[in-house]
Amino acid sequence: MGRISGKKDLTDNDKRAIVVGRQNGLTMMTLAGMFGVTKAGISQFLKRQKAQDGSTNSQRTGRPRVTDRNDDRNILKTSRTNPRLTAPAIRREVFLNSPSPPSVSTVKRRLNAAGIMGRRPVKKPLISEKNRVARVKWAKEHLNWTRQDWNKIL
Repeated sequence: MGRISGKKDLTDNDKRAIVVGRQNGLTMMTLAGMFGVTKAGISQFLKRQKAQDGSTNSQRTGRPRVTDRNDDRNILKTSRTNPRLTAPAIRREVFLNSPSPPSVSTVKRRLNAAGIMGRRPVKKPLISEKNRVARVKWAKEHLNWTRQDWNKIL
């Protein structure tokens, strides 16, 4: 199916609406614009739907996914609650009692698909030691300034 703007699959409601819209005389371009897919995507869907005698759902081809939606959600939740965790650590935490946990690569793919790339945030102080000392020194030097002294600057 054609993809535009990151939309991967049509929902069941979208599929029904496309079939009804086409029966009502809407063009493929109009349907493509309405549902955010290409004209070729609409055409392929309608051909596949016609070949299956009107059935809109079919068995997906390819290898089945190792993780389900709940697993994916738990991976993302764990990563967001502790962004310093690595993919192997997330795998250990989420699939602690699983008889066959997914690979580390699968966890990385799920994180990448959600927009979380493989970088850990660096721990660093809000202000460096050098700048902290310089600020304290400056504040002590200007502690007893009068309003006239400040007016010379402003």
